[in-house]
Amino acid sequence: MAKLSLTLPIQPSETLPSYCSRIAAVNGIKSASEFSSHFGFRFDRLAKGWHVDMEVFAELVGKEPDKLLVGQLAQFGKTVETYGDVFTREFIDTDSCRFCPACVLNDIGPKYSFHRAYGRTEWMLRFVHTCPDHGIPLIRLASKRTNASDFAKQLRTVVGNLELHANEPPSNFPTRLQDYVINRVRGGKSQGIWLDRFPLQAAAHFTELLGAVVRDGSDPELESYTSDDWIEVADIGFEIAKEGLSAVRTALQVFLTPTPSARRIRASVFFGRLSAELLERFDQPGYLDLMKFLEDVARSRYPKLVSDFPI
Repeated sequence: MAKLSLTLPIQPSETLPSYCSRIAAVNGIKSASEFSSHFGFRFDRLAKGWHVDMEVFAELVGKEPDKLLVGQLAQFGKTVETYGDVFTREFIDTDSCRFCPACVLNDIGPKYSFHRAYGRTEWMLRFVHTCPDHGIPLIRLASKRTNASDFAKQLRTVVGNLELHANEPPSNFPTRLQDYVINRVRGGKSQGIWLDRFPLQAAAHFTELLGAVVRDGSDPELESYTSDDWIEVADIGFEIAKEGLSAVRTALQVFLTPTPSARRIRASVFFGRLSAELLERFDQPGYLDLMKFLEDVARSRYPKLVSDFPI
């Protein structure tokens, strides 16, 4: 298959579906699905990380398939693998298009060249609420899963409101956990902190939960949290976690009093929602180790602690 005469370079942290969407746009085709149908592959399968479709697309743009792996989103059931990390769908949004309107305006320029705007992997993560460069809230466009991945097509639906959203006042909340997550997603230099020991989803989720129980007690109503709530508790949790293992232990030991009346003492009695959230995901990378850590903290005070593990 001959290489396309009009191609573009893939951008740092750009997703593969976004790159395909931009290639379609620069070649004058309004949707990535239509574009892929002309060249013998399927955009919906490319968006899910199918290698056979990625190989066809790589040939079209004149690249070796392994050069596109950095933007691949390999979707397997409830999990999505990015370049170096694994997330469950509750923490990475494949069903909508999320973006910073200010970044998009900078990308497309005064001529509104949609093929220049690209989707960043970090924008898809639930842990990322605001743009790290502009501090404004990310926009979320709900759509069918296939359309959500077609970045250039999605932007055309909101072109008239981009400037309005780009002028939103920046958030005043610190976003240290978000910055930590983005740095790891981008493959940045390790910060050398305790959280680095764990897979990224488990590390970030635990940090949010730690901040939630510290702010709101052992049984916070997480379902009622707004985006601002999540940003606030994330920063509370990160302030503790960045100081290391002993600081996290000290924060958790506050929940070990008073002595429970039940004869069979479990960590979940003390840590409530924090324990429940970790146990619910014990089969996902990192969560079992974090739950064991909680039990070790409780066992230091109550040596006869009974494990909560369902195994």
